[in-house]
Amino acid sequence: MTADRHNTPQHNPHTNQAGNTGDCISRAHSGLSWWRLGRFFATTALVSFVLNGIWEMAQMPAYVETAGYSWTRTLGFCTRAAVGDVGIILGIYAAGVLAAGDLVWGFRGRWNIYATVAVFGLAYAALVEHAALAAGRWSYTERMPIVSMLGAGLWPLLQMTLLPPITFLFARWWTGRSATKGSL
Repeated sequence: MTADRHNTPQHNPHTNQAGNTGDCISRAHSGLSWWRLGRFFATTALVSFVLNGIWEMAQMPAYVETAGYSWTRTLGFCTRAAVGDVGIILGIYAAGVLAAGDLVWGFRGRWNIYATVAVFGLAYAALVEHAALAAGRWSYTERMPIVSMLGAGLWPLLQMTLLPPITFLFARWWTGRSATKGSL
């Protein structure tokens, strides 16, 4: 019986010290440069900020607290909300890392990945809306369609259902586009 030392768990560069192949850092390092991964996250943050900033501004008439205000008066509030939304989207990515055991799951491009991101976003938005409405942090005008089954406004639910997958798709596309042009 012969043993190949390079195939044992303690010598395989794609496993951690316990021999588990779920070490997402090793897999990320072996197939993807840290520079490209950083570019993906930077693109994710920028695209998320822009898309969420636009969405936040567009839905302001649907909230009692900001209805009737000019865009200049709501810009500061919407900018802070968009920064928070970036954190939420990065948090959704982190949840995906934990669930998939893979730091670079966003590069896979499978439909089920984006569907899962949409479900995570919807669940998070529903929880936030329930908590904020219950605490009196905000309330809706008649311009906010209500999703009765979830007891929350349609616009924030759609925001966190649609924008995270769109953000990750764009970041994946942009990072891949940049890599093929050699501009990394």
